[in-house]
Amino acid sequence: MGNSVPVITFFLALLLRMEVIKLKSSSGMAKAAGITLCLAGVLVIALYSGPSLNPLSRHRVFASHGSKHAVSKGLWITWTFLMLLACVAWSLWIVFQGLLLKEYPNKLLATLIQCLFGTMQSCLVAVALERNHPSRWKLRLDLSLLAVAYSGIVGTGVCFYLQTWCVDMKGPVFLAMWNPLNLLLTVLCSSLLGEITHLGSILGGILLVGGLYSVLWAKSKEETQITATSDHKEQSREGMQDQGKDRERINGPKQAKLPGSMDHQV
Repeated sequence: MGNSVPVITFFLALLLRMEVIKLKSSSGMAKAAGITLCLAGVLVIALYSGPSLNPLSRHRVFASHGSKHAVSKGLWITWTFLMLLACVAWSLWIVFQGLLLKEYPNKLLATLIQCLFGTMQSCLVAVALERNHPSRWKLRLDLSLLAVAYSGIVGTGVCFYLQTWCVDMKGPVFLAMWNPLNLLLTVLCSSLLGEITHLGSILGGILLVGGLYSVLWAKSKEETQITATSDHKEQSREGMQDQGKDRERINGPKQAKLPGSMDHQV
């Protein structure tokens, strides 16, 4: 479900006129094809599992514990709706972050606001779900403390600042297009750790990578065209200024006529 973030972000940016598709140009066709490939990859991963593939490592690091419990249809629909709502909310924040940085380009403050509200939401959820387990709130001097510190400093602070910087430099769609790489890295690491992967994940990942490459090529093509257009305008402006200087050099400087001065004939 998280792989649908690029598609949702693109349509939101298109509605807010932050992205433009010119289907008659090669960049516009590549951008539309990339979004279509991303959507196809999401559907393949969600609807097609396929046969299981042998992992790269025969040794399974994490052993499965317990039996699988059947999930009711109502609970499955509720979880799916909540995941879709989370993807829409994340896409909205990426787009609104681009609008915020245009009006107030302070990336550090935007990161601070994001971390502050995220901390408040996490505290409310933790209090609601873990209020009967006070032992889980304790921090001990072990590996769990290192995991919490790494998640807060690197996984939240540094990553959110880099995301804000990327949105400011390249726009919200550019950032969202890299989101499916999480799936590919997860599949690769799972196979290295001995977990079983399925053909549907591989095929969906290939489609997502194709869509990513297509959109990035289209964005690069658009930036090249914008740069060439601005350089041409700058050269035309400089040429007009040079022509004006040459004309003044040939005709001589214009003498200003003093007010009230008249030629009298005696």
